[in-house]
Amino acid sequence: MTLSVNNKPSHSDQSDTPSWRTAAVICVGLLPCLGAWLFVVSPSDQAPLTVTKSRPSLLFATYMYHHGEEPVELVAVLDSEFPFVNKGDVPVTIGDVTTSCGCMRPRLSQKQVAPGEMGWLTVPIQTVNQSPGAHEYTLTVNYTDTVPRQTTLTVKAVFPEKMIVVQPKALYLSQRTAKPLPFTAAISDFRETPLKVTSVESTASFVSAQILAGASPEIVQTAYQEGAPGSKAEVRGEVAGDIPRGRHHVLVTAKTDDSEFPVVTIPMLVNGPAFPPGEAPLTSPSQLTLVASDHPGTRRAAKFDLVMPSSWQISHASAWPSELAVTYGDLSPFSEQEHALEVVVKLSALPAKGVNDGVVQLIANDGQDLVTVKVTFVRP
Repeated sequence: MTLSVNNKPSHSDQSDTPSWRTAAVICVGLLPCLGAWLFVVSPSDQAPLTVTKSRPSLLFATYMYHHGEEPVELVAVLDSEFPFVNKGDVPVTIGDVTTSCGCMRPRLSQKQVAPGEMGWLTVPIQTVNQSPGAHEYTLTVNYTDTVPRQTTLTVKAVFPEKMIVVQPKALYLSQRTAKPLPFTAAISDFRETPLKVTSVESTASFVSAQILAGASPEIVQTAYQEGAPGSKAEVRGEVAGDIPRGRHHVLVTAKTDDSEFPVVTIPMLVNGPAFPPGEAPLTSPSQLTLVASDHPGTRRAAKFDLVMPSSWQISHASAWPSELAVTYGDLSPFSEQEHALEVVVKLSALPAKGVNDGVVQLIANDGQDLVTVKVTFVRP
């Protein structure tokens, strides 16, 4: 008898017993459900969610001051205000506020802000020289709470077609020969009733300026841009030859009959012959800022140190505007070849409306040498 064995499973075996491939597919399909179940039933096994970046302490009520879509009223200064509060647990120290335009003169109510304390940042914009149309300006506020931080603020405004414009905005001249160097500038007024320039002066003895020779102080008609008629007073002047060595700040000042713009200034930076190596005087700081306020607690004085060669002697000092008073003490040794002088600049009264810059002059060596320091007025 022959015994035969059949190893092939019967039809009933194939249908009742799942194959290994089918089992694998089922397991893979269950993995997401299994993972979700483990996450739900074992929350203690997961690391807690933490925030590693600290929140800024200084919060502003608005980060954009928009003066609207309509042109602003033509005034000498356009003000924008940004209130802020310290929402942190530590004091905030506000440092520099940098601006995208030199026409902005930001001022702070305080630089130290305690937790919960409020303050404000006022941003005046000088409207002279602003071209008509929409403008956008930015400020960067640098401050420290627990770490150094920065905040960007924006001012938007539309300026009217009729403006007062100084062209050029500033003059940069180099006079290195004995031949006088001429220059021209213009003050244009595009309002319905233009101002009249009554006189023109310069803060430096070696810079002369006057209203265009042969012309009346009355402003003559001109054009600022195509299709925009306006009025203009032309100023002509010259820098004398053989001016003092070094770089000098000068202001050409035009007085007017307009109470809103009583004085219009044209800044100048004049380069004279260079000093020999190691002989140039040094001022620290190189510029001063004074608060133009009549509040009893306002400090309207600042000082700077002048380091100069030991052979130098200061003859006298002067300043513009006349509200600036300049005093200095005795010389003190600084090095083997240099001595130092402390100079105090005080604002004895408020300067005229619209006057935002001044200049201090120290005349040395019987007028042969000159040191100038620019002064900026901040109006609260």
